[in-house]
Amino acid sequence: MSKRGELKNISKIIEDVFSQKHFRIGIDNIKVQDAWVKTMGKNIQKYTYKVYYQKGILYVKLKSSVLKEELTFEKVKIIKLINNELGKEYIKDMELS
Repeated sequence: MSKRGELKNISKIIEDVFSQKHFRIGIDNIKVQDAWVKTMGKNIQKYTYKVYYQKGILYVKLKSSVLKEELTFEKVKIIKLINNELGKEYIKDMELS
């Protein structure tokens, strides 16, 4: 930490704030949600009402049981596509409900 009155580079301050665990978790969740939308497209998004990411698992709540079954068969491929979109392996598993 810097002493009171000491000047610090604003980019360093922002980096310090966003590297804190609770901020990082929220940012990761937003990144994964955005990647879901980009990867799956608007047609799938219409049948999705909740997408969130927690501890390596992507949770997706769907309005259609038929779509749930179809996505279950393609689960591994979807995880790979989303991780590729993110440029890092965030998702290790996906839960559809």
